[in-house]
Amino acid sequence: MRVTTLRGAVEAGHVAGPVRPDAGTWGSGKDFRVWEGAAVADLVDAGRAVQKRLLDTVDAELGPGDLRRPELDQLARDALLALAGDWPFMVSHDSAARYARERAARHAAEVETLARAVSAGHGPRVAESQRTTDGPFGHLDARLLRRRGPA
Repeated sequence: MRVTTLRGAVEAGHVAGPVRPDAGTWGSGKDFRVWEGAAVADLVDAGRAVQKRLLDTVDAELGPGDLRRPELDQLARDALLALAGDWPFMVSHDSAARYARERAARHAAEVETLARAVSAGHGPRVAESQRTTDGPFGHLDARLLRRRGPA
């Protein structure tokens, strides 16, 4: 056995170059149908709307150097809960599918309710009410979601 550097291994032909694995998943069929298939197309579309609403609201409300705002952090929490991969997984596998759809819809509705409240100037009150129901991810800082350039 000969010990060498990475450069030496490349020069000796032992390294073929970059490896670019195909997209894949551990889900059924080893593709993305569990999370993006026909059975969950409505959840995917709703998720896109939630993501857009979250990012548009954060961008409209925050500028560089702004202080942390708990109502925007709660908006991000609600969005994460709406976008959880467990909901489409449960639907695709018909494992409490009704429950999964109801939870995803509830969280998406909470995103919309809070985003409207934030835009109207009474986000903190609504956020506190929602946080007492669903308040995980206490470290989540919505300022980190602000897009830097145009949408």
